Amino acid sequence: MPRNRTLRTTRTGAALLCATGLVLLATGCDDDDAVVGGDSTPPPSSARPSAGGDKAVDADAGKTLPLGQTTRLTYVRSDKKLTLEATAKSVRKGSQDDLSEVRLDARERALQPYYVTMSFKNIGDTTVAYPYLNTPTSLRDSRGESGKTLITIGGEVEGCPAKDPDDFPKGATATLCQVVLLPKDETPSVVVYQSDFDKDPFYWKAS
Repeated sequence: MPRNRTLRTTRTGAALLCATGLVLLATGCDDDDAVVGGDSTPPPSSARPSAGGDKAVDADAGKTLPLGQTTRLTYVRSDKKLTLEATAKSVRKGSQDDLSEVRLDARERALQPYYVTMSFKNIGDTTVAYPYLNTPTSLRDSRGESGKTLITIGGEVEGCPAKDPDDFPKGATATLCQVVLLPKDETPSVVVYQSDFDKDPFYWKAS
């Protein structure tokens, strides 16, 4: 009898020891999980690509963008070809008084001038002399009709500078203003930039 009691006591102690080891092991696993979970953090915002950063050149052709949004496009005029970032910055209502230095006929004098400001950056590797970046800029009214675009030079129109750069190398920027005449009973709807006659124009909402 004493021998059997000793065996039972030994087995009970061993069982308790195993159970205690299992509890400690399980606790250790829980701690490991907590460490792994706490170490997983979201990547910093700088690691995420910016909106539109991977957009292909000319991907926005034919689309209407918000005023102020930048897009990338191919600019082609005869033998001139550039890859540009272009932005329709603003559309402002002007005054016929501003056009005193511009030769206009009576019909044009009866129209309302608007000033369309565009900005450009050469993001390609080509340098172009006299690129005439402002030429493709126009404005449509609420009927979808194109306004009368004026060819102005330098500071002819106060508040709407139109001096095109003589040279436009890689990395160069330019901000230019185009005068467009609309009927007085119409309002602007979209800015149009026809950068390449073989592709659809680029559009921006006029407001």
